[in-house]
Amino acid sequence: MTYARFLALFLGPLLLVGIVRARSVLAGRHLLFLLGLSLVVVAWTSPWDNAAVAAGLWGFDPVRISGIVIGRLPVEEYLFFLLQTWVTSLLLMRRVMR
Repeated sequence: MTYARFLALFLGPLLLVGIVRARSVLAGRHLLFLLGLSLVVVAWTSPWDNAAVAAGLWGFDPVRISGIVIGRLPVEEYLFFLLQTWVTSLLLMRRVMR
């Protein structure tokens, strides 16, 4: 299974559920917050993941990724930490915004 397929199968449906659940409370300020949080997540996680790959702690099978690499990470890894942030935020947003 490719990394992109994994993301689509396991995070895609949760993202859709989160969007449907949160749409009644979503406002522009929430989307702006989510964008800011996304920037923090990428800035915070990227150095650690890049260092871990450089040190040989883990790696990515070239057959299972798109081949688009930023630093030492495939684009799918960046999507993973963004998608998990969005899923968690959207699923909690309705609960918190009541």
